[in-house]
Amino acid sequence: MKYMKRRYSREYALEVLYANELNPQTEKINSEIYKKLSDSGKQFAESLINSVRENNEEIDLLIKKHIKKWSINQLNVVDKNILRIAIAEMLFLKDEKQEKNVIFNEAIEIAKIYGGKNSFKFINGILESVSGDING
Repeated sequence: MKYMKRRYSREYALEVLYANELNPQTEKINSEIYKKLSDSGKQFAESLINSVRENNEEIDLLIKKHIKKWSINQLNVVDKNILRIAIAEMLFLKDEKQEKNVIFNEAIEIAKIYGGKNSFKFINGILESVSGDING
């Protein structure tokens, strides 16, 4: 069965970015999720990954601005990359534009699966703050 839901594309992007953070030579990973993605799901995942990589500096600056009492290096790698994916989607994937609430909900649900106990609350708060900056 091929996955067409964007959630799985986002999860695959998280797997790749997480692996890349631990080993910068990682380009792609042989993931069960990737094998099940539809062609459009694979394209969306690649768009997310490339957008995060190409705009990493700008995305991290936005995150840094909103994490009080923390440095970006202190963030959990999973949480940091969930934030990067959501911000990249909001800012840079104009052709793939989703409603802000959909992006937030997806990030929160992924954080509930892959993050720590309170990751979803942290991610929601940071995305709300970042969104305020983006929308003026």
